Amino acid sequence: MRQPAGRSVRRSGGERKPREERWAELIEVATQVFYEKGYDGASLQDIADRLGMLKGSLYYYIQSKEDLLFDVISSVHRDGLAVIRARAELPGDPLQRLENVIVGHVEHTCRNLVPTAVFLHELSALPPDRRVEVLGNEHAYQGVFRGLIEAGQAEGLVRTDIDPRLAALSVLGSTNWVYRWFRPGGAFSADQIATELAGMAVRGIATPDALAARGV
Repeated sequence: MRQPAGRSVRRSGGERKPREERWAELIEVATQVFYEKGYDGASLQDIADRLGMLKGSLYYYIQSKEDLLFDVISSVHRDGLAVIRARAELPGDPLQRLENVIVGHVEHTCRNLVPTAVFLHELSALPPDRRVEVLGNEHAYQGVFRGLIEAGQAEGLVRTDIDPRLAALSVLGSTNWVYRWFRPGGAFSADQIATELAGMAVRGIATPDALAARGV
């Protein structure tokens, strides 16, 4: 959590909640307000009102609305990246691990529709240098998918005519779009969507021999 210069990490006398708990609440409320109103349409006053605190009190935690968006976006990216990195480390060949990563990504998206929407809609509202700070120069999130596709090619499991970067972008593009149409309790469960999208993606890039070995 960013600590503004000159601010004490201790609770002030009038603060009712521990700072960490209040911070988590601030991020949750800001995410919801940005989702409902968009970054440009939302104000710090909107967020303060939702929290039941004075607007000036927000500056104990952040220095500007941009700083708050940066922290919201960073939190969403960090949580999602942790999910797919953990899936990428599960046992199996690169295709199996890629399938695990796609399932994890889709399930995480379905469980976090509002934060995902804010990330995808409002990332461009950050200045370029802050977007790079979130994503990393090598686009760490995309890099997990690309790395597994490259490893699959090295092991003869992924077709050599596939460009790993384009394939990774294609997988992310199709799976990210789930947040627009998935509805909890709808016709398709998160598990079903994740499994089918992962299967389709892997079948689209695997070699014939790899598909035969998988019984496809």
